[in-house]
Amino acid sequence: MKYYIKQKVFSLRDKFTIKDYSQNDIYQVQGKFMSMSNKLELLNMDGSQVLNSKKKLFRFLPLYHIYSNHDEELATIKKKLAFKPRFEVFVGNQEYIVEGSIFAHTFVIKKDEREVASIIKKVFSFGDSYEIDIIEDYQKELFLFIVIIIDQIVHEGQKHSQSFHV
Repeated sequence: MKYYIKQKVFSLRDKFTIKDYSQNDIYQVQGKFMSMSNKLELLNMDGSQVLNSKKKLFRFLPLYHIYSNHDEELATIKKKLAFKPRFEVFVGNQEYIVEGSIFAHTFVIKKDEREVASIIKKVFSFGDSYEIDIIEDYQKELFLFIVIIIDQIVHEGQKHSQSFHV
């Protein structure tokens, strides 16, 4: 099933809208303004929380925890040290690998060498825009939220590397 994520550009905090294949708004993602742990929330269109995440502070490589709306930990996302963007995602005892292209425009999520989702970043768009194809649709909310968190990590890395060049 295909989904589309579009970042709202003129917002003080991170804000995304997630649409289904027919371009209907189905979820929204909001970041907490001025949050050190870069808190994000996946919300239904009525504003009720589905998932939330928090970044583990004071780490060399980013680590995010994803929680249910009852604060039960569901998954972790760890950035790996690699030439191309690479992440480990643990959902309970299941491990997923997320591999990105060199410019972070495409990603593939795999479990046991089998593709379970693919992500394509639209290059010529105003704000970040993604097309996500989730093969195993039973965990769609979790995989959609993982895409948002990976976007956050990639942007954090770009900001960090630009600060060294100034």
